[in-house]
Amino acid sequence: MAVQDAAPGQGSQRIFVARLLIGLIQGVALYLLYFAYDHKAWPATDPRLFAPLALVFLYVPLLALQGIGNLRKRTLLSWVVVATAIAAGFAFYDVWHAWPTDMRWVDGKSVEVAHVIPSASVVIFTAVFLFVSHALISCIEADRRIVPRYPTLFDVAWKLGVQLAIAACFVAAFWIILYLGVALFEMIKLHFFRDFINHSWFAIPVTALATAVAIHITDTRASLVRGVRTLALMLLGWLLPVIALIAFAFLISLVFTGLRPLWQTRSATALLLVATAVLVIHINAAYQDGDPERRPHHALRVAGTLASVMLIFIVTIAAYALWLRVNQYGWTVDRIDTAAVTLVAICFAVGYFVAALLPSPWLKLIETWNYLTTILGLVILLALFTPIADPMRLSVDSQMARLKSGAVKADNFDFSYLRWEGGRFSQEALAALRKSESSQISKAAKAALSQTNRYQTIPKVISPQEIAQDISVYPKGKELPASFLNQDWSTTYNVGDEEVHSCLVARAASYRRCDAVLRDFDGHGVDDILLIYGINAKGGQQWWRAELFRQNGKDWEPVATMGGSGCENDRVALLAGKFETVAPVQRDLEIDGHRIRMIPPNAYESCK
Repeated sequence: MAVQDAAPGQGSQRIFVARLLIGLIQGVALYLLYFAYDHKAWPATDPRLFAPLALVFLYVPLLALQGIGNLRKRTLLSWVVVATAIAAGFAFYDVWHAWPTDMRWVDGKSVEVAHVIPSASVVIFTAVFLFVSHALISCIEADRRIVPRYPTLFDVAWKLGVQLAIAACFVAAFWIILYLGVALFEMIKLHFFRDFINHSWFAIPVTALATAVAIHITDTRASLVRGVRTLALMLLGWLLPVIALIAFAFLISLVFTGLRPLWQTRSATALLLVATAVLVIHINAAYQDGDPERRPHHALRVAGTLASVMLIFIVTIAAYALWLRVNQYGWTVDRIDTAAVTLVAICFAVGYFVAALLPSPWLKLIETWNYLTTILGLVILLALFTPIADPMRLSVDSQMARLKSGAVKADNFDFSYLRWEGGRFSQEALAALRKSESSQISKAAKAALSQTNRYQTIPKVISPQEIAQDISVYPKGKELPASFLNQDWSTTYNVGDEEVHSCLVARAASYRRCDAVLRDFDGHGVDDILLIYGINAKGGQQWWRAELFRQNGKDWEPVATMGGSGCENDRVALLAGKFETVAPVQRDLEIDGHRIRMIPPNAYESCK
């Protein structure tokens, strides 16, 4: 599709004014949204409204900027409406399926705030979806056919890509100049210019206006875009032999090293998919629009054929690496996203492999295959960011199925993953697990729900059998009651405490065994439990404490605590039963219905 430089005239001026107006509207809207978010005002108080507005005003005006003058008014208006619905829909579903709140550091503290901002993945892939869709619509508009010619697809896609790159460079240069002005004024101790440009009410709208100007310049100076595109394609094309040779050497090396070194990197799939994308880009840079008059050099054709054949092997290894992880640990959000990318990569690899094996013209099949794979990519993106194939929902279902089937034991199940990666589906799953008949699962689910930090470690929740194993009972021959072992202590203590709770709830980082003395401490005829925790005698006896538990009906409850005396042999004597209960030195006081303990001076006698 031949594109000529637009001649200056009334039509071009109207388009320029329209673009400036769109840029101004975008800038003001984004500033108002930023102001509302910063001041916690409406619509930032309503995530299901704020997130769609943010994504719509971030991307849709850019589509309108480029579409004016390139699309018919009816087509442009229809596309803007559809793009608005897509961006708003992606953002709405993103905040809906997320955990209702996020944890953020405010003034050195982790606080809970409403989930308002769309996730990074939605921001990035919405841009990809809209960019690719805009390119396809522009091609359909140019050729007036549902399946446009490949030269048109190639020309429009690269034009849009170069336009965006030049616009980004223009905006960056604009801000560099502004900060150069700041430096000049700062030298003479004038700070007004720095303060002026740093105001959000200036920075946001002026950036949007600069972007509108950049898009207009690149759109009306098609020769500039073509020149940059030609240079970029030439450089990328001549890098194809280099990347093809590296990929070939890599595959040959695997014959001697095996695949084990790849698995040890824990990022083999991602790296192989990046290599696949690099090969596809360079193959297309060499092939360009397939015009026989611009047939690439023989060396590039050989390298392109070799790269097209190698793609199938690289993608196969990537898919196998992903399958191993899924088979071992189940599906997660990242693995589902990676599987989606892998599916697109497989489609590219199969088509390019067949194209390389077919007789001349060279790689002709990739023209059709690129179009089909692009459509497939859009369908996959649409599924991932809607309820059709929501990675959060699918990953939570996968992990829950593994737990219920016994494929993973509760000891090894990642409850923290559910808290932070599965959104509202995790919240529902953890709420269900909290009511589980297994006290171990119930305790771990409660601990996950109480997490306030993504990187906070959930200690290993222990079972009643493990509690019995971790507590030494005195006098010898006695056993802890089953009612004490089976009680859900997570309702009494916070998981993660490194003292007595590590014996009853979870093994914390500084886990140590505990001791229990069973004895009737108040003469009511039933043994109480004095649980002693801290560093034991063999550990140097730096400190130890004790907590007294008494049964009240079916449940046990803590009724008193005792601090260590500091004497080396006191704990040993306590475990040996060499102690007596004595009356308090001073009676307690009861004031207005509550008791206050009276502690006399020197209440704790020194060691002998």
